Amino acid sequence: MGEHLFPEINLFGIPGLRLNLTVALMSIVASVIVALIALAAVRRLDMRRPSGMQNFFEMIVDFIRGLAADTVGPKHAETWLPLGATLFVWLFVSNQMGLITNITAHLQHGFGIEKEGHYSFWMSPTADFTVAMTMGVTMVLLSHLVGLTRPGEYFKHWVSPNVFMLPLHLVEELPKFLTLGLRLFGNIFAGEVLLGILVGMPLQMGWVPGVAAGSIPMFIWLAYSLFVGTVQAFVFTVLTLVYIGQKIPHGEHH
Repeated sequence: MGEHLFPEINLFGIPGLRLNLTVALMSIVASVIVALIALAAVRRLDMRRPSGMQNFFEMIVDFIRGLAADTVGPKHAETWLPLGATLFVWLFVSNQMGLITNITAHLQHGFGIEKEGHYSFWMSPTADFTVAMTMGVTMVLLSHLVGLTRPGEYFKHWVSPNVFMLPLHLVEELPKFLTLGLRLFGNIFAGEVLLGILVGMPLQMGWVPGVAAGSIPMFIWLAYSLFVGTVQAFVFTVLTLVYIGQKIPHGEHH
């Protein structure tokens, strides 16, 4: 996997506070793509003769609505539907940006290139550890904020059925802050690494038969990456809704 074309920069001269320009740019591009797709879906709303894009998005919304009903309960499904749908679509687009549309080239020194080598023009934002972990931690924190809207029931849960269960509840809860983001990062990053190897091998060879030899496994991996990116968007969305549903009192799930 080659280096990224856009480097990291130091923000405000503060040591350790760095901005990865590739990740920032790709996050913005992913958001713009999602917004454009959504606008295309609602541009010509017609209840009698819906367009193909409208039908497609209605299927996604109905699918997420069903997930929300099963996880946070039918009473709260509509409340959390926008979050679930946004997460799923944004993650799907973001995951595919580096796995499906990764472009790698061999660039010479000059024009801002510090050293000769293979450079990736973009990447999946979710293949960045900071982005994936921030999203994971934020969603878990959100679930706790939902629980704190009813502080009495929230704190009672930690010591139920007795105070000696508090350590077990903590052991059960703390890994969520790590696993949600790590699962997303690990799968997408690993996919980009292997894709970079498959693309880079023919470039290293520098001859047409090498490109042909690398194309077959590369296209197989691209198809698999499309599947992996979709599954990871689904898993992250489902687990987010599950964690939120766990903090909603059981009596309100119906």
